[in-house]
Amino acid sequence: MKKTYANKNTQLSIPVPTIRRLPLYLSFLKSMQNTEVKFISSPEIAEKLHVNSTQITKDFAFIKVPGKTKVGYETDNVIRAIEVYLGYNEPKKAFIVGIGSIGMALIKYNDFIEKGLEIIAGFDIDTEKSEIEINNIRIFNINKFKVVFDKTPVDIGIITVPADQAQKVADLMTKCGIKAIWNFSATPISAPVNIIVENTSIDSGLAMIKWKLNKNKPLVYKNRIL
Repeated sequence: MKKTYANKNTQLSIPVPTIRRLPLYLSFLKSMQNTEVKFISSPEIAEKLHVNSTQITKDFAFIKVPGKTKVGYETDNVIRAIEVYLGYNEPKKAFIVGIGSIGMALIKYNDFIEKGLEIIAGFDIDTEKSEIEINNIRIFNINKFKVVFDKTPVDIGIITVPADQAQKVADLMTKCGIKAIWNFSATPISAPVNIIVENTSIDSGLAMIKWKLNKNKPLVYKNRIL
C-alpha cells in the first residue's frame, strides 16, 4: 500500500514519492533563478529531470501550485510553495552523534541552514574529539549528551556511528526527548511509535549500483524497474 502524509498546511494527503521528488524540483528551479526564465512548463521540467510530466503536474497540485495554460508555472511561486511545504522556512535544530568521516561531512555541509536545519552540537565517544569546534560547532563527549540537551533541547538527532552502536545512541536520544532521528548508520534503528525515524543507508545505495553494474541490467521488482 502506498503511504501518504498530510501536511499541516493542507488537508490533502501527499504520497511519500512526491515528498522525495520535491527537493529535486526545488534544486532545479533554484538553479534557474539567475536566468531570464520566469515561467516553466511541466514538460520542460520533465525533460531536464527525467520525471514524467504528468507526474510533475500531479506533484505540484498536491502542494497547490497554480499553473497557467500555455505558460506554465511561475518559478518563484513554485520555489516558495515547496519551501513552505517542506518546512524550510521553519528552522529546526539538531545534534549529531558520531564525528567520523560521514559526521564530519554533514557538519561541514553549510546548505543545511537554507533547508531549515541547524546542527548546533556534535558528540563522539573519542575523547580527542571532545571540547573542540568544527565549522563553529562544539563537539562534546557522548557522556554529556543529556546535560547539553537539557540546556539546549533540539528536535532532531542525527546518527553517524558504527552499526553496532546505532541503537544505543537512538535509545539515548529518545530517552532525552529527541522527536526525530535521521540515521546514517549501516543498520536500521527502532524507536517508539511517536518518534520520527528516517534510515538513510549509503551501503544499500552502493549495493544497488554494484548489482546493476555486475548484472548489466536493471533490477525489476513486481514488474517495476527499481
